[in-house]
Amino acid sequence: MTRVTTPFKVAAIEFNAVFMELDQNIVGAVKIATEAASNGAKLIVLPEAAVSGYIYKDRNQFLPFMDTVPGKTTTALEDVCAKFNCYIAIGIAEIDHDTQLTYNTGALIGPKGYIGKYRKNGLNPSDILWFVPGNTGYPVFETELGNITMIICYDDTYYEPARVAALKQADIIAYICSSDRVLPQLAESAGNHSTIAAVQHQCAWNGLAMVAADRSNAESNPTTGVSVTYGGAASIWQATGERVAHASTTNTSYTMGNSNAIIYAELDPAKFNNAQKKTFQRRRPELYGDLAFYRAPTDGAASKISHAVNAAALQYQIEKNDFEGNLARSNTQVQSLQASTKGTNLVVFPAFSFCGPVDQSNYQAVAENKLGRSTQVATDFAGRLTAHVVVSFIEKDGDHYYHTASLIGPDGKLIGQYRQTHLDENTLEFLTPGDDLPVFDTGIGKVGLLLNEDVRYPEASGVLSVRRADIIAIPSSWSGQYGGQLQDAVGLFKHPYASNTMVFWYAVAKTSQAYTVVANPVGNGFMGSSGIFTINPIDAVETPAIASVDNPEIVALSFKTLGDPAWWMNQTKLIGGRRADLAAPLTFPLASKALAQWIATPGFDVNAWAAYKQ
Repeated sequence: MTRVTTPFKVAAIEFNAVFMELDQNIVGAVKIATEAASNGAKLIVLPEAAVSGYIYKDRNQFLPFMDTVPGKTTTALEDVCAKFNCYIAIGIAEIDHDTQLTYNTGALIGPKGYIGKYRKNGLNPSDILWFVPGNTGYPVFETELGNITMIICYDDTYYEPARVAALKQADIIAYICSSDRVLPQLAESAGNHSTIAAVQHQCAWNGLAMVAADRSNAESNPTTGVSVTYGGAASIWQATGERVAHASTTNTSYTMGNSNAIIYAELDPAKFNNAQKKTFQRRRPELYGDLAFYRAPTDGAASKISHAVNAAALQYQIEKNDFEGNLARSNTQVQSLQASTKGTNLVVFPAFSFCGPVDQSNYQAVAENKLGRSTQVATDFAGRLTAHVVVSFIEKDGDHYYHTASLIGPDGKLIGQYRQTHLDENTLEFLTPGDDLPVFDTGIGKVGLLLNEDVRYPEASGVLSVRRADIIAIPSSWSGQYGGQLQDAVGLFKHPYASNTMVFWYAVAKTSQAYTVVANPVGNGFMGSSGIFTINPIDAVETPAIASVDNPEIVALSFKTLGDPAWWMNQTKLIGGRRADLAAPLTFPLASKALAQWIATPGFDVNAWAAYKQ
């Protein structure tokens, strides 16, 4: 298939379905898709359940407004695709008449007709009233625009849908969403569910372009009295993670009268080959085995008790080969914590906390043994603060050198150490990578550790989550060489994030459901922005704590581990809802026949690696 090599126009449509209608909505979808196509859009994305509406009382009330896939909706849109030589992705409430099972489905149609479907896997507390879990895996469909995958709304809670599709060589995400602001009638999940609020990590973590559609009106069910407001905020993203177009957030004062809207932008296929996508060759599948195990509904590894944590991330200037100066600068901040009456019980220091930045010219000279001076200093700080302390240093063990983090308990004892498993590209590759992603039991819950570019690999924090880390501590030395600033939908967060929030750090907390504490230095090109990231970024009581880019600071936040059972998501729900069976390819060795066979298998055969005959 000949690929398009020049930028092409795409459209994200905020199409507001009429409740309890099907044929009328199909006509409306065709009309607005025709408008987008006539304006030159080559990929057009419409919302979830676009031709039915969404908040039905139960499955029986929903059934008359469901469609087959392929069916009436796809047939009606085929004419648009054929006439304008374009592709359309649309969400359809699907009834399979053969089995009588119902699915939350995305359909992809192209110039030659219906191409294929994706059935939603990440079911939210509303979905489970009407739909069964998907059985299509995470399909990737080859087109001349690039390889397209579909993700539906609450799938965004999990990193796996985009990650698995990217491993299967996707280029573009069609994000099909009907993200509601609040559904108070569901006592199990009374908080806001603004999935559309921050979708950037799906593309930025994986080097994928994305066209994200949502609804922007309100919907009321006259039978039940249930009402929801949809968030709007449709968006379009380059494969580099840059947002190039977005719609405004829904104005709730005028919601019922909101009309349909289209946003346009150009995707550049030259950007499909990018630095983040290249990291796929640096993945460590041998470390990810836990991702293929289903750890629910019961998991003996999970914490049973919620802990009150007063966390702090120290942000100060670190200088190369200046242990004494770095120690003095960090000690000033430790003294400030000592003088506080808050009672900090977790303190995270930047990467290379005291030895300062390393390269091939100095790493051997600054190296220590595992209980060397950096760990001893951390022991002193932990005792003075009566807190858990995390620092990092260069460790020498025989002929090997590692970037190592030490976790010290408030009694001054070493709880555990972690060696960076995903070494920084071009800058730390002279070191030896670690071979485990451990989680440590502490008096404030289970703590996992990551270092530097580990955060570029969602599998790393994913393993810590499956191993039931309550907290992830990350000493970092980030200077903007990967990731970037979080571009969220303004107006959907109860407590907005600072403009310099680093998207990967935010994503680690969200998709692992572990409070994440990141310390990053300032000066010498380092970009600060240390932060404490919460597991419920939409409507948690905690205000996000993000430091500045340039100034030495102490970032502090108090939280309770495990989260609120009433939130839409916590780690227990995350582990229970994730599709471990579909994550299996993430664990396949890079050179394995199974991985190559699975990548090469078109469509959605999730068992492509399973031999039926030996």
